[in-house]
Amino acid sequence: MKKILITQRLTRIGIHKELRDNIDIRLPNFIERLNFLPILMPNDLDNPAKFIKNIKFSGVILSGGDDPRKKDKRTKNEKFLINYCLKNEIPLLGICRGAQMINLHLGGKLKKIKNHVRKNHIITGPAIKNKLKIKSYHDYGFSKKILAKNLTILAQSSDKIVKFFCHNNHKLFGIMWHPERNMRFKKFDINMIKKIFDK
Repeated sequence: MKKILITQRLTRIGIHKELRDNIDIRLPNFIERLNFLPILMPNDLDNPAKFIKNIKFSGVILSGGDDPRKKDKRTKNEKFLINYCLKNEIPLLGICRGAQMINLHLGGKLKKIKNHVRKNHIITGPAIKNKLKIKSYHDYGFSKKILAKNLTILAQSSDKIVKFFCHNNHKLFGIMWHPERNMRFKKFDINMIKKIFDK
């Protein structure tokens, strides 16, 4: 069974403001149902390189939630993972915040947008045969103009906000929706993720 490394949020919780790793349990559950073994990456590692070397994983997911412009340990780890995956030709998928992280790290930008928080969108593009209905949960996004130069649009919404992209030369992808949040997992999402990590 292939191991998929998944990053986590870094959040202060409770009256004591404990700094904790956390993740929506639906994401590792979704990955497990696709016959992959989800491995959660701690944020507070002394040596992330040593950790990932010992895991021997086959792919990486940068999970959603929070602001990718934060200068914290999660951001540092995710930048390291992007570079590591590019260098070692390891498949990587960014989900929502993870996709924003990829775009920023490779030289793109973010902008404030409207009507993309808990909103349904029909997306179209080269990766979509007809149309695909998704639900967005983000108030920052990017258009073609501020997409990193090495990234190609695979699908976008009617207002030209990028929803799905890939790297021109590496197996690196980003999506601006959460496949794990659907009551029933969509066939498109299942096939997409299997295609990214199975080959």
